[in-house]
Amino acid sequence: MRTSTLITSYLQAFIFAALGLRCIMAWLRGRDKRSGHLALAAGLFGNSSLLGAITNTIYDSTKGEQAPRWEQVLASVVIFMSIYAFLLFLSDFIPFPTWVHVLLVIITIGTVVLAIIERPDIFYDANFVKHPIPGVHNPIPYLSYVGYLLVYLAVAFGVLAVAFLVYGFRTRALARFRMLCIGFGFLLLAIVIGLLPRLIFGDPSAQTIKTLLNIVRYVALVSGPLLFVGFAPPAFVRQRFPEGAGEISH
Repeated sequence: MRTSTLITSYLQAFIFAALGLRCIMAWLRGRDKRSGHLALAAGLFGNSSLLGAITNTIYDSTKGEQAPRWEQVLASVVIFMSIYAFLLFLSDFIPFPTWVHVLLVIITIGTVVLAIIERPDIFYDANFVKHPIPGVHNPIPYLSYVGYLLVYLAVAFGVLAVAFLVYGFRTRALARFRMLCIGFGFLLLAIVIGLLPRLIFGDPSAQTIKTLLNIVRYVALVSGPLLFVGFAPPAFVRQRFPEGAGEISH
């Protein structure tokens, strides 16, 4: 199972890294605010996926091995900042009130602070049995922190999914296709997050664990191509739509 997990992790990392690179190159050509937000979001998301794949290769968490503390914090900060940047990109299409921007900043800063303070005090073996890590003391129970993160990620991906899906039906041609791909990509990520509490907080059977892990792994992998095509459609996709129909406008 570890081998298949690593393979899918690297496939996903490759897709998101390629997406980040294409978005950064697009921003370098135009240097507008919207492209800048997307380049920042996709670049951070790609780096987060790549860092996660490399970390999983070096450290076997099922044996209680952990990445250095600085790497754990860095990985958390990168993913939180990428989500914030994706929400900024969304605000380029659907303007947010000032108080929403302020709230997003406060939530992002608070989540980063928690990532710095909290340290894992448990690990799950190959059979997904929980084991304590001795000598670790957190200001709040670590599983409570994990629960907060799952809610945060599920809400963030859910908002992105619904917003892009709804906005997609207000556009046409390639713009609609792109928006719907983005929306369904984020929806799949929200579904993945929604499945994790069953593994972490429940008491599933060995077969249920295996099934859920496979679903999580492959659903997350499918989200990559959808987001890639939506944010940075290849030439063969653009050619299937009328010229000039690919612009995503207000």
